[in-house]
Amino acid sequence: MGLIAEFRLTSLELPLTNAVAAVPAVTVYIERLLVVDPDRPVAVCRVVDDPDDEFRDAVTADPTVADAVAIDDADEHARYRIELRDPPVPIYRKYIELGTIPLGGIVTVDGWWARARFPDRDALAAYREFCLERGATFHLERLTRESAADDPPFSLTNEQYDALVAARDIGYFEVPRAASTEAVGEQLGISGPSASERIRRGIDRLLENAL
Repeated sequence: MGLIAEFRLTSLELPLTNAVAAVPAVTVYIERLLVVDPDRPVAVCRVVDDPDDEFRDAVTADPTVADAVAIDDADEHARYRIELRDPPVPIYRKYIELGTIPLGGIVTVDGWWARARFPDRDALAAYREFCLERGATFHLERLTRESAADDPPFSLTNEQYDALVAARDIGYFEVPRAASTEAVGEQLGISGPSASERIRRGIDRLLENAL
């Protein structure tokens, strides 16, 4: 299983940086990346907070953009298909070389936020070094190990997951509460205090991963 990394990059030479700097109020959400040619990836992006469509001209003038086509234009956002040139900091070409899978990105005037699946820690370290060598700053915000398909979600243990499911099913979370921790424990074959601890730790883990 790989590693899921969330990190921030800042550099004036990152893709789309010029376009966003020209319209600093916008936020660009990279929804999909189509990589046929590693030197010319195509990003499907959603652009918000651009009521006057200033980004349309700014993205065309960005030197890291080979072509940009608006494919959707709603009241709240516009969606673009953007073909990127190979920039001075070719972050997506390095993804391909390291066997890394991009999972999403956000571009603002403060830089790039990205989420990607790295095959191992060596690949992540190589990617960080690659960015630093090219003058970009790299700040790792979160690193988690990818779960197997049958593992509980949100990094819960099996015991925490079972306790939360049992508690929900018998009404522990209802208002007013319809079941006690002792009743949850009976469902699980454990004591009430043990059930209470599993529920509490499970909720804490859920909040840690959701907030």
